Amino acid sequence: MRNKVLRTLLLIAMLTFVVAVVQAQDSTVTPAGELPIVTEPTTIHIMMVQTTGVEDYNNGNKYTEWLEEQTGINVEIEVVPNADAQAKLNVTLASGQLPDVLAGFNMDPGLIAQQGAEGQFLPLNDLIEEYGYWTKEAFYEMRPHLLSLITSPDGNIYQLPDINECFHCFMSQKMWIYQPWLDAVGMDVPTTTEEFYEVLKAFKEQDPNGNGIADEVPFSAQIWDTGWHQTVEEFIMQSFVYYDRVSPNRNQHFLYLDDDGQVQAAYAQPGYAEGLKYLNRLYAEGLIDPNAFTQDNSQIRTLANNAGVELLGATPGGWPGMFAQVEFVENGGRIDNWVSVPVLEGPDGFRQAAYAPWGITQGRWVVTSSAENPEAAFRLGDFMYSLDSTIRNVFGEEGVDWQWAEEGMLGIDGSPALYDNINQWGEGIQNQSWQQAAIQFRTSEFRLGQNAEGDYVEPLLYEASNENHLPYAPSIDRLIPPLVLSEEQGRELADIRLAVETYVEEMKVNFIVGNADVDAEWDNYLATLDSLGLPRLLEIFQEVYDEQAGMVSGGEIQQQGG
Repeated sequence: MRNKVLRTLLLIAMLTFVVAVVQAQDSTVTPAGELPIVTEPTTIHIMMVQTTGVEDYNNGNKYTEWLEEQTGINVEIEVVPNADAQAKLNVTLASGQLPDVLAGFNMDPGLIAQQGAEGQFLPLNDLIEEYGYWTKEAFYEMRPHLLSLITSPDGNIYQLPDINECFHCFMSQKMWIYQPWLDAVGMDVPTTTEEFYEVLKAFKEQDPNGNGIADEVPFSAQIWDTGWHQTVEEFIMQSFVYYDRVSPNRNQHFLYLDDDGQVQAAYAQPGYAEGLKYLNRLYAEGLIDPNAFTQDNSQIRTLANNAGVELLGATPGGWPGMFAQVEFVENGGRIDNWVSVPVLEGPDGFRQAAYAPWGITQGRWVVTSSAENPEAAFRLGDFMYSLDSTIRNVFGEEGVDWQWAEEGMLGIDGSPALYDNINQWGEGIQNQSWQQAAIQFRTSEFRLGQNAEGDYVEPLLYEASNENHLPYAPSIDRLIPPLVLSEEQGRELADIRLAVETYVEEMKVNFIVGNADVDAEWDNYLATLDSLGLPRLLEIFQEVYDEQAGMVSGGEIQQQGG
């Protein structure tokens, strides 16, 4: 009997060895860090969210061609317009007809955990251990504090995030004002909400574009979905309440910690009510464009780039390229006439910049259960974290769009430069790069390593953030880090968030345009929020925060600024 058991165990061991050998022989993927990635023709199908300014990801794109040459992988991309991204993701997940990779969708960690638990997203843990090279460098060596942020509650990693320690992105609820109009009316950049009101009033009444027609639009904005922090209230609310819409986890928007460490919702605070009353004042006096609540990004661009005279005086956005054509004054354009407004001091002396210094956007590279070669799909994402891939994804072709820095070149922070951006980023439609689509690994050192001389974009945004926002940002220990919800918590919160935030958006507009009176209807507003589940929403986030708050310590966050 004993010999029979031993023979059986020996047979199992031999079969296991044979299977392992066959699998190794059948593998089309080379060892970790080795290029090319595959040893025989391989195609990876990617469904990817489009970035504006890219002509064609599949045909003639220099970065796509370089990526295929380096890896040996044929990349086929199904492009999804940014405005349709969430709807397309929902339909795709519901259908079960998945591509090999979902890229650039900025997924909520709760959704990632849920889809992973249900088997639609593959766990990457074993793939990282066996095939990870640049992934290990990123998460094990350089930024180990990020590992816990991308790990789902079941212990699995179902995604690779975009890592972008973008200083100006950390504080991107900015306001821009047209300097020639300030010069025309003899006023300085405002520093308080009252000064901002007076500037807008001067723009309306004093014909700053000089055409003799009352056609100036003092202040305009756009809807959330197609812009980058361009809604009417985002910048202004920072003068009344801590108002966060920069958190990389969208389900944490509007949440903050009070002095007692309790999670609160900004839209239920007295300061928010005062901010609404201030915005109503601007609207009632004709200082806010009525289209600000309905127009999309194409419409705000049309307004800001009017042929002939300028029509727009002030507008919010992460950077001026979100509304103004990247054409410079010396070339007949206007973009460098837009200057940053500091976070305004409110009527009660309050001003606090929304601040999210986490440096990751989650769910940007997900290998699905439909992947025919998940090893190759993972390794492609792993390679995209490399410096060579990152710099080409963002800027394009070496020697044409960028070059390694020469001796004596200085970076944005005054340190020796790493590279020189030959062409201004975001200047027109191009087919050289992916312009930040999918994933990269951009550390603060990389971003500040760009040659500052002759560049408009990065030095402007660095200065605007460092001088006009960072002094008013809360300390890191007062921030809610990106939290990971369980599948059950995510499901419960989904309906509550939808109901609450839909109502908040509806009433925001009603309060600002005067369809509802803040003083008369505020108590009913709060009661409605309670009935829609706001107390439970706060309770869940408090529980998760109390469990996970220690995952990221302030000393590990890569801060910039001087």
